[in-house]
Amino acid sequence: MEKLNQQETIIKDTSETIRVRNFKMACQKSFLNWFVGFVEGNENVFIVNRRYLRFEINVSLKNQALVYYIKNNLGFGKIRKLKFLGGVILEFSVQENIINLLKLIHIFNGNLRCKNKELNFSLFYKKLRTKLKKLDLLYLLPDYIPLLATVSLTNSWLLGFIEMRGLFNARWHKSKKLKEGKELYSNFIFWHLDSDLLKKIKNILNLSNKIESKVKWNLPFYKLEVEHINEKLIIINYLNNFKLKGDKVYRYKYWKQLFDVECIYSQNGEQNFEEIEKLLKKLNLTIEEGELSKL
Repeated sequence: MEKLNQQETIIKDTSETIRVRNFKMACQKSFLNWFVGFVEGNENVFIVNRRYLRFEINVSLKNQALVYYIKNNLGFGKIRKLKFLGGVILEFSVQENIINLLKLIHIFNGNLRCKNKELNFSLFYKKLRTKLKKLDLLYLLPDYIPLLATVSLTNSWLLGFIEMRGLFNARWHKSKKLKEGKELYSNFIFWHLDSDLLKKIKNILNLSNKIESKVKWNLPFYKLEVEHINEKLIIINYLNNFKLKGDKVYRYKYWKQLFDVECIYSQNGEQNFEEIEKLLKKLNLTIEEGELSKL
C-alpha cells in the first residue's frame, strides 16, 4: 500500500513508520535534551496557521553555529539569513514535510518542561493530526503525552535553556566600606515569559532570590537572579559537565575568571582593579547588543 504526501512523494507504510518511530534512537540523547531546552528558551517556535504548520528557530548572527548544530544532528530542515530590525538573523525551519514534522512530534511529545510551550505544542500536534487524518496517515502519529517533564542537573536540558535564556553578568558595585568605593559584583540571570518554568529551575538549584516580574516590549516576563557564591558554583559545576556550544562560551569564559577573582576577594579582601577592569571590558565585548537593557 502506498500513499502520496503533500509534496507528491511516495510514503511507504512500513519503511516510513520505522523511520519516524526510530528517529529518536538515531539521535544522541545529549543533543535531544539540549535541543528541547534550547527550544523552550525560544519564544515563537510552534507556529500554526490556517493553511500550514511551521517549526521555526531564530538566532543572532553570532550564534549561527547553533542552527547548523541543530540541522546537522536532526538531518533535516532549512537555514536562511534574514534581515531583521536593521541587522541579520539566521532562521532554522521545518514546514509541510510530514515525515520531518512527525520526527519533531516524537522529540517534544512528553519532554517539554514549560507549560506555555506545551500548550503551543498541543495546537501544533492537533493541526498535524488533522492533516494526517486527511491523508489517511494517522497511524504514523504517536499518542499525545500531556505530562510535563522535570528539570534536572543530570542532563543537558538546562544547558540548552542557558544558551537561549541565560545571562552571565558582572560589573563594579558601589561600596561605602571600601576606600576605592567599589567592588566586583558578578551574577547570573535566567529570564523567561513563564514564571512556573523559572520556579522549577529555582527549586532544582535551591536558589534564595525571588522570581521578579518585569516588562519587555509591553509584555510581562520574569527573571531569576543567581548571585551568591555557592549558588554560582552550582552553575559552574553544571557547565563543567555540560559544555556551552554557542557564542555564550566566550562570555562564560570571562565571567568565570571574574568569579574566581571575586572568590579571592571574599577570602582575603584583595582586589586587583586593573585586572578586573580588563576582564570586564572583555566580558562586555561578548554581549549581544541590547541584552542587558532588557533586564
